[in-house]
Amino acid sequence: GGKNWPAGAYSPLTNTMYFPLKQTCARVLSTMEGGLAIYRLAARFQLAPGTDNLGTVRAISVETGRTTWVHEQRAATQALVTTGGGLVFGGDGNGRFRAFDQDTGMVLWEINLGSPVTGFPITYAVAGRQYVVASTGSRTEGLTPELHPSAGNNLFVFALPD
Repeated sequence: GGKNWPAGAYSPLTNTMYFPLKQTCARVLSTMEGGLAIYRLAARFQLAPGTDNLGTVRAISVETGRTTWVHEQRAATQALVTTGGGLVFGGDGNGRFRAFDQDTGMVLWEINLGSPVTGFPITYAVAGRQYVVASTGSRTEGLTPELHPSAGNNLFVFALPD
């Protein structure tokens, strides 16, 4: 998978980095016409050979550099955040926001927020209660044309159980 702007997250509990990756390749052409004028490049993106899934979350041990678990999905994976309670939170381009177990990658909780999770999730506590925040907004992914989430901009705040 390729790593671009969506934030990864580190957990001192597992000594692991969690990366949201896109399984894509690009054919790039240097050009003076069209494309990204600032770079003088034109690119055609495609799914990486051997996969039908655009998004993946990859857990990589900081100690060994080995992948400890992988979660693949059709939609692009967005930024992640870890918690002291052993969870990894993150969303995708199809509006799904999930809590993963840091050790196993098992999806422990999931909700459909209706539009692509585009921001960076955060977590905070007030009076001993922990919250996780996800934001959504319009962002489309041309490599998964069958996915049709809304384009609504929203901010969601979830309280974690005691």
